[in-house]
Amino acid sequence: MVSENIEEYLECIWELSQRSTPVKTKEISDKMKVSPASVTEMMQRLAEMGYVQYEKYKGVTLTQSGNEIGTRVKRRHRLMERFLYDIIGLEKKESHEEACRMEHTLSDESERRICQLMNNPKTCPDGDPIPECSHSCTLCVSEPSLPLSEIPKGETGVITHLKCDDTAKMRRIIAMGFVPGRNICVEDRLPMGGPLLLSVQETKIALAREYASMVHVLPSGKCSKAV
Repeated sequence: MVSENIEEYLECIWELSQRSTPVKTKEISDKMKVSPASVTEMMQRLAEMGYVQYEKYKGVTLTQSGNEIGTRVKRRHRLMERFLYDIIGLEKKESHEEACRMEHTLSDESERRICQLMNNPKTCPDGDPIPECSHSCTLCVSEPSLPLSEIPKGETGVITHLKCDDTAKMRRIIAMGFVPGRNICVEDRLPMGGPLLLSVQETKIALAREYASMVHVLPSGKCSKAV
């Protein structure tokens, strides 16, 4: 089990290495606001653990295992920033501070669910790229889903993701219970562009077609009780 402190260092080295490598220990010291002596001691420790290659006066380079950890932590940080900013409605500063705490405790499953909910976002609120999954993340992989607005009456499916650039509308959709993984049945489609009458986890909902187009569903067959 890697400690939070080690994850912080590997995340820092990963971020600095996106600009140039090897990374100088002074850069790490400045970014993490710790003494040069503390950085040198930690680099020696990380080298012994196999996470970095360190040469005095030259700098530090992540090994494959160190890069995997640094990438994972930074991915979770930026993914959480996006979620907290877009869905929860926190300010950028608050989103960053919360993400700093949550990046170390977020489980693989929670990461995948958030990624799926937000349709695999590519950037954080500041526009920095969110690293891709470093493992097989099946819930992040595109599936042959359809907008709910195109699902025929009497058909059922599973919500795969939401696709909406308007954060206020996305929050409303989530509040109504449209989240990935839930089963949904189209019980009726009212004429002349009227709403869809749906059953979501046995809850009856009338959903406007504008919102239905934002909910993507993987069809799975016929409803057990179509109207």
